[in-house]
This record gives sequence, structure tokens and C-alpha cells, in this order.
Amino acid sequence: MATALRTSLEEYLRSHYEPECELIGGELFQKPMGTLEHMDMETTLELILRRFQSMGKGRVAHELSIRQGDDVRIPDLVFTRPGAQFQNGILIDPPLLCVEILSPSQRPSELFAKCEAYHAWGVPYCWIIDPVKKLAWEYHQDSPVQLIPLTASLKAGEIAVGCNELFA
Repeated sequence: MATALRTSLEEYLRSHYEPECELIGGELFQKPMGTLEHMDMETTLELILRRFQSMGKGRVAHELSIRQGDDVRIPDLVFTRPGAQFQNGILIDPPLLCVEILSPSQRPSELFAKCEAYHAWGVPYCWIIDPVKKLAWEYHQDSPVQLIPLTASLKAGEIAVGCNELFA
């Protein structure tokens, strides 16, 4: 939900927002409140991605602020590349993967639009997950959105996560 509040990047970086807000085009956008299903999915996927982290493929983090120019977005999960650069705790290099988990107040099209912004910044892989309907989409850079069957895997480079494991 957008608020009427406009702010600069400098002011945003000095402030703390409860609930969390993203800064897009100089305007604050409140992140939707997570549901139990949303939080469970975030935890499940984070635990699965930690296996790839332990293999040195990168690092998983939830609710990590990422800076794209003067915008700051907060994907539900990111998987950073090895050696990713941070500034004041904010990721300033495009991660390998951004994951958005659908909340009841969101439409999938909103999350596909966020993925387009991630792609424009150089993020090659995005996943969108609906924990209630047990649906998962891949939206990779320079490719159309793809609904992934429950019998298949979400992929991001060397990372593959089976939908059956994700929705177990």
C-alpha cells in the first residue's frame, strides 16, 4: 500500500520504518503484512536454499534490503552471489535470485512487475510463490513467465528446488 509520504534516499537510509517500507521513485510503499502461510513458506525455502549456501554457491537472506540506484526494495528472499557487496547493510550488487511470496493483499501481476525491476537491475532469476494455492512461477531475465508444475523444479543457475519439496 502506498503512503502519501515522499522522502529522499538519504532520509530513508537514516530512518527505520515499522512496518517495513520500500522506497520507489522517492515514494514509500509499505510491504504487505505476512500471513502464517507466507512466513512458513519463507522459512521452508530459506532452509532449502541454505544447502546451496553450504556448497559455497552464495548466501541466502530473507527481507534483505537491496539498492537499485535511488530505490530500495525488500524481496522476501534473495540468494546473493559469492563476494556480493554491501553498503551500510544494504545489498548493492544484483543478487543471483530474488523470491517474492504472494500475500493475500497482492496480485501476481504486482510481483511480476517487481521482477521486471529486478531484471532491469541485473538480477537473472526471480521466483514467485503462492503458498496458499501451491503455485510457483519462474520469471527469468529475457524469458517469459513460466508456471512450474508441482512435479518439476524451480531453477536459478545451479540451484534447483523441487516444488514437491517446497509445498510438502
